[in-house]
Amino acid sequence: MGFLVVATDPHHSDFSGELEELAVIGAEFRTAQCRTEDDVAEACRDADGIMVTFAPVGRRALAGMPRCRIVVRTGVGYDTLDVAAATERGVMVANVPDYCISEVADHAVALMLCLWRRISELDGLVRTRGWGPQIKPVRRLEGRVLGIIGVGRIGRAVAARARGFGLRVIGCDPYMPPDVFSALEVEPVGLDVLLRSADIVTLHTPLTHETRGMIRKETLRQMKPNALLVNTSRGGVVITEDLEQALREGWIAGAGLDVFETEPFPNDHPLRSLPHVVLTPHAAWYSEESEVELRRRAARTVVQALRGEVPATLLNPEVLSR
Repeated sequence: MGFLVVATDPHHSDFSGELEELAVIGAEFRTAQCRTEDDVAEACRDADGIMVTFAPVGRRALAGMPRCRIVVRTGVGYDTLDVAAATERGVMVANVPDYCISEVADHAVALMLCLWRRISELDGLVRTRGWGPQIKPVRRLEGRVLGIIGVGRIGRAVAARARGFGLRVIGCDPYMPPDVFSALEVEPVGLDVLLRSADIVTLHTPLTHETRGMIRKETLRQMKPNALLVNTSRGGVVITEDLEQALREGWIAGAGLDVFETEPFPNDHPLRSLPHVVLTPHAAWYSEESEVELRRRAARTVVQALRGEVPATLLNPEVLSR
């Protein structure tokens, strides 16, 4: 059939999974290391389908690949893809929205526990001083309030884990029907109430025009001074400079971040030197199992589209009428 599929910016070197999936339609597979839209246009000029990790795909890139039928984000978030522009050109856009639910939920809870029990500080104490006095205060976690912003797949998985620690769980998600909250035993509240009530706030929302910069000075000031913030969703949901100020001035007590507005996170950023802050390098998604599943499912989605089928994770169904 002569299909060409390009992975624009993969971060791995073993493509056996992708090749096995694409062999079903006899597609040729190429890789590139694109960083800009011009890079994407150059690498994908003859591509029928592309798989994108972090490379931007907007109007300029789309204009440079006239044969492209499908763009698949190899991951959950798709804020680097111009879905509207793709729809205008008749290009399907899809993602892999549910491949790492347990991994991200586990990571979010791990950050919460690390902060609440002050594990990193205690580890540093033993490493630098051999032993030392107990770092205080550390308060009992059981009975505290966990506020989940975004009660989708991962938010629900976090809620289920939180019950095992005896946490009272509240959630904010205007797009989630009431029966979802009741089934999870999560109390639905507005954002203001959640911020004022929660001892730990954990973010599990996509990056959209509504959520970009949601956590900023005004919202951080609503939180309790002993509250913690955890973000394993998208870096752009939090204004980093405002969070730094909140931590320095004691508006909140600590933060656990796996995602950042700028990635890689700058080496000289002041957040790196603040106490009671735990930073991980956008690693919440990862397990050996999830990585294999992600790559295979991205390739499988490309195959569906090139076969003339509708991908189950299609993000722009309106493109089908074009």
